[in-house]
Amino acid sequence: MIRATFATVLVLAVPALGRAQPLPGRAERAEDRRELRHDRRELREDFRNLAWIDRIIYDYDAARTSRDRAALARVEDEATRALAREVQEARVELAKSRDEVRRDAYEGRERRDDRRDLRDDRRDLRRVVAIDEEFESLRGRMDRRALDRKRSLLVQLRRMAKAEFREDRRELREDRRALRDDYRR
Repeated sequence: MIRATFATVLVLAVPALGRAQPLPGRAERAEDRRELRHDRRELREDFRNLAWIDRIIYDYDAARTSRDRAALARVEDEATRALAREVQEARVELAKSRDEVRRDAYEGRERRDDRRDLRDDRRDLRRVVAIDEEFESLRGRMDRRALDRKRSLLVQLRRMAKAEFREDRRELREDRRALRDDYRR
């Protein structure tokens, strides 16, 4: 009697255990694949952004060398658009990081990397806003000192864009590794 009951429980429990295990693995892999797609999009966008900033700096240098005031004004307009886009992107990234930290807190998790991302996003927003404000204050000025400073600000923006590109590449590698690890389990 005891053996029959035990056998019945075992027969009913084993399939349930077998089904319960793969589902979290599938969900985890699906989440890793979503993150991988997101990272690839971010990387492509950051690459385009970096190329755009490089082109602005190149055009700025060419206009400055030829002393073409009209071309300098056009490049300044484009740089202003690039800065506005960077400020908007930094705000979006900050909002995403805040949401992630809140979601982790709600779920009872504490993830150091999410808090670090939030801190970095706050810092990036402050830096981009400062560059934008200073560039705007120099707009239209054509003296040597102002031209040098505007170029310096564009180079700072490029450094930030390059750092973002490197960070996205690192994140893509981490997510690929996590997906491989999920498949090995």
